[in-house]
Amino acid sequence: MSTLPHETKVCLLHEPIVGAVGLPADRPFVSIKGDPSLRETVPLRPRHPSRLDQIAGTVLETCAALLRDTGVFAIYVGFNSSEVRTESIFNPFAYEVHDAEDLVKPGYTARHFVSVPYEEKMRTIAWVRAMIQTGPLRTYLPAHWQKLMDGERNAWKPLAVERIDEIVQSFDVLRGIEGYYLRNAAISLSEGIVRASYNCDGTYIVRADYFPEFVRINTP
Repeated sequence: MSTLPHETKVCLLHEPIVGAVGLPADRPFVSIKGDPSLRETVPLRPRHPSRLDQIAGTVLETCAALLRDTGVFAIYVGFNSSEVRTESIFNPFAYEVHDAEDLVKPGYTARHFVSVPYEEKMRTIAWVRAMIQTGPLRTYLPAHWQKLMDGERNAWKPLAVERIDEIVQSFDVLRGIEGYYLRNAAISLSEGIVRASYNCDGTYIVRADYFPEFVRINTP
């Protein structure tokens, strides 16, 4: 039977690594192998401390504070590039890029970030998601997408604010590993996941609430 132009085939054999509803329900993390040429040449590429490495503790404390106390809901930390990217509920379709050294200068965060109670930020994320998924755009969603998104939206629970410091400080632990160390990391409160990429070009994507345990298991 031929497929009409307006029909869509649904493939049941392959799923995205992280889909519209996050990680697979039965997996606390997934791993992605990087470029073999980078893995094989790790011993030949000595580590050079970055500008961020020299102030990592202060930078990560600032990142945790932004996630706790401002409109920021996602942060990317590039240890090699000394780049910090932030995403805010006040402009959710864009991101900002900050130099790590500037981020920790007196007055910088007060100038560039807006304070919001954590609970209010989480309510806003839930509200915006519901507004989009149940509004006029819903008519474009196939029935199976509607079901998946409704289920994920109704089951979503915000990350406990007490976990943020431990998660963000874990980046410093992974950065300090000899040999295969953290190159960049990101945390998204809206998705509840942490992404960690290493100098061997491998990447782990981990549920945020499981991440501290993941770090304990995978570090000496």
